[in-house]
Amino acid sequence: MKTKFTACLGMLIILMGLAIAPGLSSKAEAAGFAIYEWGARGNALGGAMVAKADDPSAVAWNPAGITQLEGTHMQVGVAMISPKMDLTTTYNGASTKNSMTNNVFFVPNVFVTHQVNDSVWVGVGSFTRFGLGTEFDENWAGRYASYNTAIESYSLNANIAYKFNDFISMAVGLEFMKVRADLRKKFDASGIKDPTTYNTDVDQRIIVNGLTPGLNAGIHITPNDQWRLGLSWRSKMNQRASGSSSYNVSPGAAAININNLFNDSDISMDMNTPHMIFGGIEYKPIENLSLEFDAVYSMWSDYSAIEYHFDNAAAVGRTDVESTKKWNDVWRFEVGMEYKPIEDLALRVGYFYDQSPIPDGYIDYMLPTSDRQNVSLGIGWKYENFKVDAAYNYLWMKDRTIEARPTEGVLHTEISNSRTHIVSLDLGFEF
Repeated sequence: MKTKFTACLGMLIILMGLAIAPGLSSKAEAAGFAIYEWGARGNALGGAMVAKADDPSAVAWNPAGITQLEGTHMQVGVAMISPKMDLTTTYNGASTKNSMTNNVFFVPNVFVTHQVNDSVWVGVGSFTRFGLGTEFDENWAGRYASYNTAIESYSLNANIAYKFNDFISMAVGLEFMKVRADLRKKFDASGIKDPTTYNTDVDQRIIVNGLTPGLNAGIHITPNDQWRLGLSWRSKMNQRASGSSSYNVSPGAAAININNLFNDSDISMDMNTPHMIFGGIEYKPIENLSLEFDAVYSMWSDYSAIEYHFDNAAAVGRTDVESTKKWNDVWRFEVGMEYKPIEDLALRVGYFYDQSPIPDGYIDYMLPTSDRQNVSLGIGWKYENFKVDAAYNYLWMKDRTIEARPTEGVLHTEISNSRTHIVSLDLGFEF
């Protein structure tokens, strides 16, 4: 038994190192830029895990549920996300079809839970709650708004859960979120912003990093063997990051840069990520079949603007720049079904509908999205104290039109053919 445990623990540590290794990116296409890929089982169930909350990923979904896990549990996994999208832009009556650059993004997760005694549990997780990656050719027609946006986040979340009795458990936690943003766009030194000309372009790159604390809490209720209820909350986080802005000025731009702008500068960036409330109800009509419905309410109105402060006013002609967002609060609805034909084998299907918070007039190329839908399936297998879960998700998005906003470099744009493939794999061990 000791040899088996040592081997499994070693494999988990190796996979954990691979999951958080530099170069793996926590970026994806999302409604808003929230990410819910916190485990293959949850992905297969469309995210319907708030009431179930009976594996280590409960640390992310609803940490009060970890009181269902006896002893110590470990889980590590990764979701591989491949988004695609077409944007057709129109300028002076001429239309051009642009495709988002093909990328595969890796979103890792690591969870550990431990039962201290009959009443107290602790759980720790590292996972991604926010991120996006939107990349086009650097000379595409929308480059004066954005041509490459990368926001990565990694959360370290520690929780303590208390089991009051066989029916009710509660948990509280502290989260530290590391955020890195790499934002690239172009300026036209002539001020015309003609996407068909390039000789006066200036390339801007902003890179910032920040670490922000937040709070979370959850409650889990099991009134009987057929029903489970869950409710959890994650706080708004006031993200503040610092770094630098740099500029590559073309010879044509330098020749007409009479105001001596586009100088490198230290920079700070402020934005808020939203309060999020998760609720779920699970029903088991028979012992080996469970059905769950969840709803997530995200207060994206907290994300009202991104504020940039340049230490050097000669970067863009002023020290303070605000990008107004005015996003809406939205819902995400999740449904999942899990069936066990035999004790150690689980078959899963799921669906979710994810509303976009971005109103007309504020959608841009950093996040050109609309409402999303997802269908998913997966399988789980357990052998003694070892388990493996796998899932496949297919996401698609409604077509959408962006009206031109010339002062922002946004052209009249038709968004179409948006789809995302996600493959997830988790390994776990309990002892």
